[in-house]
Amino acid sequence: MKVLFVSRPDNFTQPGGDSLHLEYTVRHLQKLKVECHIWRGEKVDLQEYDLIHFFNLSRPTALLPFLKGEHPPIICSSIYIDYSKADADSSKLRGFLQRGLGIHATEYLKTIGRSFKFKTEKLSLKYLYQGQLASVQEVLKNCQHLIASSQAEIDIIKQEFKLEQIPSSVIPLGIEHMPPLKHQSDKSGIICVARFEPLKNQLRLIKACKQLEPTLRLIGSHSRAHHSYYQACKNIAGNKVKFFGQKSHEEAALFMAQSKVHVLASHYETTGLASLEALYYGCQIVVNDHPIQREIFGEHAHYCDSLASDSIAEAIQAALNDQRDHRDWLVEKFSWKKKAVEIKAIYSKVLRA
Repeated sequence: MKVLFVSRPDNFTQPGGDSLHLEYTVRHLQKLKVECHIWRGEKVDLQEYDLIHFFNLSRPTALLPFLKGEHPPIICSSIYIDYSKADADSSKLRGFLQRGLGIHATEYLKTIGRSFKFKTEKLSLKYLYQGQLASVQEVLKNCQHLIASSQAEIDIIKQEFKLEQIPSSVIPLGIEHMPPLKHQSDKSGIICVARFEPLKNQLRLIKACKQLEPTLRLIGSHSRAHHSYYQACKNIAGNKVKFFGQKSHEEAALFMAQSKVHVLASHYETTGLASLEALYYGCQIVVNDHPIQREIFGEHAHYCDSLASDSIAEAIQAALNDQRDHRDWLVEKFSWKKKAVEIKAIYSKVLRA
C-alpha cells in the first residue's frame, strides 16, 4: 500500500499543529508497513500511488491540482478551521467583508493576499474562477472518506459545505510525541503555548490575566501575517506577562510541567494539540466553549467565552483551584498508534470498494 500525503504548501516553512498531526500520522502508519510519501511541491506521478491522503481542508489551493484527470481514491483529514470569529474580532474591515460577502469570500481574498505577499501558494485559474467555497466542495465531492477529531467538526463541515452524505470517521489525535517528564507537585502559574495570531486570542488572554495574581507565560512565535498582533500583545502585557518565543517540544514540555493552568482560549480549534499536551503534563486546561471542545474534553476542561475577558479570567480561576489528575483518561483515549491502525483499516476498506 503506497500513499501520497498532501497538505498546505507552507507546512514546512510555517509549521503548526497540523504539521505535527501529519508527521505523526505518517510516522505511525510507516510502523504498520504503509509506504508513505509527503508531497513537498515536486511533480509526482499519481499512478504510482494507491491512495492520496489530503490534510487541511481549509487550504484547497494545494489540493485542487490532484483532482485533475484520473487519480487514486482520496482520503481527507479535515483539520477544518473557521476563521470568521477571529477575523471579525480582530479587524473591522474583515468583519465588514464577512457581512457583505460571506466568510468563504473573505477566505478567498485572504488566500489571494497570501499568494502575492508570501509567494507560497500557487493559485490555479480554477481556484481563482470558482472561489473558496466551490473549491472545498469539489475536494469533498472527490473524497472517499473524511476523517476528523470530533463528530461536531464533521457536522460543521457537512452543514457549511452542503454535503448530504459522505463516509466519515472520528479518530482522536495522539500524545506519544511528547517527551516523558517526572510529574511535579509544586506547579504554579498560567501558560499558553500557541503561535501569536488573532485565532489563538492571546490579546484577550493577556487582558483576562490582568485580573489575576499568577504570572502568564506565553510560548510561541508570531506568524508572518500577524506581526502587528504580536506587537499589540507586547504593548499591553505589563510586568506579569512573560514572552519566551518559539520553543522546541522538549522546552515547551518543561514549561507545561511547571505550570498549573494552560489556556488556549482560541476562537476555534479542531482539537488543540497544546491542550492535550498540557493535560499530559498535569496542567488543568481552559478552552473555548465550543461544541468541538466540549465533545473532545468533556469534564476534563474548564470552558470560557473567547470574546469575554471576564469569562476567560473566571475559567482560569476555577482551573487554578482544580486538583484533579486527568492523565489516565488522556492516555486511554488519545494515541497516534491507535489512530494509525484505524486509518490503515479505512485505507483497506476504500481500496476494496
